[in-house]
Amino acid sequence: MNFNQQIKTSKTDEYYTPAYAVRVILPYLKAKGFECVWCPFDKEHSEFVKVLKEAGFKVVFGHIETGQDFFDYELPPTEADCIVSNPPFSKRDAVFKRLFEMGLPFAMIMNSNGLFDSKARYELFKNNNFELLVPKGRMKFFDESMISRNNPNFQSIYVCNRVLNHQIEFTNMVIE
Repeated sequence: MNFNQQIKTSKTDEYYTPAYAVRVILPYLKAKGFECVWCPFDKEHSEFVKVLKEAGFKVVFGHIETGQDFFDYELPPTEADCIVSNPPFSKRDAVFKRLFEMGLPFAMIMNSNGLFDSKARYELFKNNNFELLVPKGRMKFFDESMISRNNPNFQSIYVCNRVLNHQIEFTNMVIE
């Protein structure tokens, strides 16, 4: 089964990020002077797309369901300054491998549990620069109905590359 089929049939990977979780990363993106953000796992109604646009960023977005498979899609290098999104957690090895290969700064929401437990991720993070943004509290995700909420029993963090000033930063998160 290819990645596109897996995403379309997986109910555990298609959760959406609330606006308050997107706002957490805004000050860091602004401080770096980024102007255009690529959201490769997002549709037009995504909170990433909406909040980033409201904050004054140009946003390029795409999603596997609209024909932009992150693993195959080649964004022209001048199209974006950085990549920000909530990728499918089950594909995090492949996502981080591709992100580091692309070389653009990035900020990805990720489950903090087991972040370094796979051999592949361990080597990726050991051999590449990365930062962690740790918000206070837990993010609550929702499904496409926008009603049913996923209250994970883990903390979500932003795993970044060339976005933060320190390797680990802690921040408050205002939950709406």
